Amino acid sequence: MFNDIEWLCFLINEKFISDKKILKQLEPTLIDYYENTFPKYVSKDEKDSKRYPEFTKLYQAIKQKQS
Repeated sequence: MFNDIEWLCFLINEKFISDKKILKQLEPTLIDYYENTFPKYVSKDEKDSKRYPEFTKLYQAIKQKQS
């Protein structure tokens, strides 16, 4: 599942997906996955190794935009 999310985040970060309606629809789900599901199912080593850089990058961009 996280590999699919990583791929989706890559497509968004690289502007292959840029439709504002799609992005607005995905934001709450991505935030929830990052804050609730990700910590529960990804080991500390995987997080520390930066295994999901696109997911982390997009999450940080969304959170910064919301602030």
